[in-house]
Amino acid sequence: MFVSMNKAILLDPFANTISHVNVGDFHDIQKHIGCDMFTTVRFDERNTAFCDDEGLLNGTERCVRFVDEVYPQALAGRVLILGDGDCGESADCTHTLDYVKSKVKHFCELFYE
Repeated sequence: MFVSMNKAILLDPFANTISHVNVGDFHDIQKHIGCDMFTTVRFDERNTAFCDDEGLLNGTERCVRFVDEVYPQALAGRVLILGDGDCGESADCTHTLDYVKSKVKHFCELFYE
């Protein structure tokens, strides 16, 4: 079976990196984020950010904080940005690394009480 690969951008608050990765299917999303269950938040009209759906429940210690216009709350763990196709399928991310970097406020620690 042939799985097409899409170009994505991975934000890794543990390694403090933002890099290009290739994504074929949901297994690749799980692998890159490092989780079994993921959720999505809208990055903009053509791209979606995937993150660990249980990141705040499983004690994830690092997070990504975007500028408020992208998303107003910190997202626990790694974040993967993929483009959206015309029919809801995944597509190449439409942004450059520099653009995504400009939308990241910072990587930070999560504190639990």
